[in-house]
Amino acid sequence: MLPSSAGPQPELYSAPMSRHWRATAVAAAALLAVISVSLSAQKTVTRSVWVGALDTGGAPVLNLTSADFEVIENGAKRDVVRATLGTEPMRIVLLVDSSTPVGPMMNSFRLALNAFIDELPETEEVAFVSSGGQIRVRTPPSTDRARLRAEVARFASEGGANAFLDTMLEADKRFLKPAPGQWPAFVIVTTDNGEGRREPNIDDYNVFMNDFLSRGGTAHAVIVQGKQSGPVTDIVANLVDNVGGIRYTIVADSSLPARLREIANRLADDHQSMMRRYEVSYAGDPKQVLPVVKVNVSRDGVNLQMSARRPF
Repeated sequence: MLPSSAGPQPELYSAPMSRHWRATAVAAAALLAVISVSLSAQKTVTRSVWVGALDTGGAPVLNLTSADFEVIENGAKRDVVRATLGTEPMRIVLLVDSSTPVGPMMNSFRLALNAFIDELPETEEVAFVSSGGQIRVRTPPSTDRARLRAEVARFASEGGANAFLDTMLEADKRFLKPAPGQWPAFVIVTTDNGEGRREPNIDDYNVFMNDFLSRGGTAHAVIVQGKQSGPVTDIVANLVDNVGGIRYTIVADSSLPARLREIANRLADDHQSMMRRYEVSYAGDPKQVLPVVKVNVSRDGVNLQMSARRPF
């Protein structure tokens, strides 16, 4: 998280990375340290853990339902909201800087965005938004690649400052949070020349980041950096590193297409690995900052692998 007391150049610290354990029998539930979420006045808050289920021969068990799972948080049994395999399309927000510094690099940006589309499986949903001055929604979440490519062809610098943080928060609110059954992801392509070191709204960022972590969100980024870095780099690095994503900092925009191809392939591989694992969501206690969670399965002969972060 970013500390709320940060000054104009906020220092970062990394939220503790999640660990996962293996349950070797039905009765031997795994302990899982869940990423902290913000305190809330709500009676419950939805949290998720990710579970792989294997039979005694090591084959995945793919027909479990929410009724087969039991979740215990800090010793108290919690209601399981849902338990679903990760077969739904990912929902990816492609967040691209369109501020003034992008103008001279427009050819590389368009080539890179098309390279990303080429490599990404057509089943994954993509929302294309840009951050020049303010958020601009170029395409809503969709698998329509023809429309997405048409918007990439029209993509141009809109000038002004890079409204990166405001755009990310608004895009999450509009497109990722309303789809709880899908894997939320950000793919960020941004510049940072160190200008405009106005202090970002750290409190809003921390609320978002904790919530994004609790939803098992993914983020990958490419930063085209100038002579010095600023708050954009700080925030992107903090988010991507906390979720275990890919983060490239480059100085030559000519390498953008290769970097975005790699990110698209990583997304595809990660989704494949999670299609045989369950998202188990439960109604947690919002007062618990770092709860200890146990997950049991009622079916005999099923062993569990669990993590507070996906993929694993």
